[in-house]
Amino acid sequence: MMQRMWVRFGVTFGLFSLLGPILLVSLGFLTLQNGVLLTFIRNELRAEGGLIDQMVAHYRREGGWDGVEELLGLYDSFLPSGPEDYIKFELYFADEGQSVVYGSQEARLVLGANDGSDERLPIDIDGRTRGYLSVVQIRRNAQDPSTTPIRPFLIGQVSSALVSLGVFGAFFGVLAGLVVSRALARPLGQLAETAQRLGKRDFSARAEVKGAIEMRAVAQAFNDMADALSQSEEQRRNLVADVAHELRTPLTVLQANLQALSDGVYPVTAEEIERLLHQTQLLTHLVGELRELSMAEARQLTLNRKPLDLVVVLGQIAISFQPAADQHHIAIQVDAPQSVWIEADDERLQQVMNNVMDNALRHTPSGGQIRLAVQAVDGKAVLTVSDTGSGIAPEHLPHVFDRFYRADRSRSRQTGGSGLGLAIVKAIVELHGGTITAHSPSVAGVGTTIRIVWPLLP
Repeated sequence: MMQRMWVRFGVTFGLFSLLGPILLVSLGFLTLQNGVLLTFIRNELRAEGGLIDQMVAHYRREGGWDGVEELLGLYDSFLPSGPEDYIKFELYFADEGQSVVYGSQEARLVLGANDGSDERLPIDIDGRTRGYLSVVQIRRNAQDPSTTPIRPFLIGQVSSALVSLGVFGAFFGVLAGLVVSRALARPLGQLAETAQRLGKRDFSARAEVKGAIEMRAVAQAFNDMADALSQSEEQRRNLVADVAHELRTPLTVLQANLQALSDGVYPVTAEEIERLLHQTQLLTHLVGELRELSMAEARQLTLNRKPLDLVVVLGQIAISFQPAADQHHIAIQVDAPQSVWIEADDERLQQVMNNVMDNALRHTPSGGQIRLAVQAVDGKAVLTVSDTGSGIAPEHLPHVFDRFYRADRSRSRQTGGSGLGLAIVKAIVELHGGTITAHSPSVAGVGTTIRIVWPLLP
């Protein structure tokens, strides 16, 4: 039970609630045992404008203590007291000759029994003591001359009240602590249950975003993580299905041809062997691309970085693709400044550009144009490859860099590639710290623009 957070919070809250009254009780005992209450009363009497100052003024005005009883009686009525039949504070005043001017018989008995000389406050007027004022603790209706001071009564009353306060404070502290901590812990419990559902591969599980700001932030972060996991799981399933689909066709062809050769349906000729070899090459290429993509996405692909001038690279790419472009009557235009330097792996950069150019050639009609451009913008090298092909539909644009994605579903591996090229391109660019995006305005004759942003060489 104590392992639960809300129980721990509740107990801790209750202990701190109990600690306050305990400290008050201790302070009350310390205060009363040291006579702080009597000291406070005496200090009030001696304070500027207090009773003693008023008595001095009365003496000077009247030339003696005649009529001072009214002033003393007024102050006496405001002194603290206990129950009617128990104890109280009372003033006692005697003149310089020790004659009683004000005070009850009970006060005289207390002073006589306890020798209250240490409690007397002298009334000094013009350098001469004219009387003595005392604060006496007595019982009302006392029968015993040795009356008990008020201190034990106050200790008992105050300590009893403080102990009761401590008990009730601890009880309600624990109760309030349990309620508050339970409210704090409930969202965490719900989050734990949602996490368990997610751990059991229920990717629809989401935490309820509510409560304090911190709890809402945690729940939102958990939901973002759940969304990412859900997307990763969907991609994994799609990848498995796509790989199975891509492997099925060449394997089926191989199996059918080998079965036909085994049954004597096809003669074992060089042409037939060449066809089977082509199918195995397709499989080998597909497996190699899958391995390369997985290594790039896991950032385990080795890069031999070195300074490269993109202007030179684009010129080389244009020259290498010019023969194929001429066959399809496609013009290649290079628009580049003097030089734009980056740090990259030369072979991987060539792989990226070859793949992008191959796609541009494949989708640009005869008589069209492919434009290569590069410029330095805000510390970045911005490289674009634009064609005048049919473009990409808006619904396909977000997926052009996905694995095995083909905007034209009629294309097969033989006519449209493996479907991994642009996914590998994206992984390589990101591995270099860059970004790649596709833009297509769906306007006739405008086609598609692939935009690659690469960090400039420092």
